[in-house]
Amino acid sequence: MSKQKKAPSSSDKTEKKEKALKNIEIRVNSLGQIEKDFNIDDINSFLNQTVPDKKFEEGGN
Repeated sequence: MSKQKKAPSSSDKTEKKEKALKNIEIRVNSLGQIEKDFNIDDINSFLNQTVPDKKFEEGGN
């Protein structure tokens, strides 16, 4: 039997994402208002780097 090569684990990618998300903190105050301590542009850049955009994938309806 031949040995199958294992695909590189995604743990490296997961660790990078976790490090990026550790700096994000969201709270809800006593009035029910959402308080955040990050910039929306930072969140958008993080999402652009880590989440594929389905609009640009081929085979879409």
